[in-house]
Amino acid sequence: MQFEVDDRIHTSAFWLGDWPLSAVYLKNHADFRWLILVPRIANAQEIYQLSIIERHLLMDEMVALSAMMEALFKPDKINMGALGNMVSQLHVHVVARFKTDVLWPHGIWQPDLIANPYDAEEANGLVKILRKKIEEVSVTS
Repeated sequence: MQFEVDDRIHTSAFWLGDWPLSAVYLKNHADFRWLILVPRIANAQEIYQLSIIERHLLMDEMVALSAMMEALFKPDKINMGALGNMVSQLHVHVVARFKTDVLWPHGIWQPDLIANPYDAEEANGLVKILRKKIEEVSVTS
């Protein structure tokens, strides 16, 4: 079976580029600097389903993305999670959190939270910056 990104990710985020294992996306939610790694492995739903090499590479990508976000955004905290309750396809959320964000100190998955999409100008600028950074970062296992 050929790999395809779940439509719910594809339609709610901006594709930034591909790293060795994962496609990298920016969630279209202006209240948070929220990136998503989607390992390009068909039918993967859980991290344990990856080979040991793929698991190590995913961890390397998570670390590289976190370090990139730390340098770029200067957050108070970086949160990571692979929940999959709504989208079962394996994906990892990496979210830069700030003490000034709308939900601090609570989690970002609140049932009454409505996504606040980026306006076109902000989205275009942020996507351009992030695509350049994604290309510059070297991820190796």
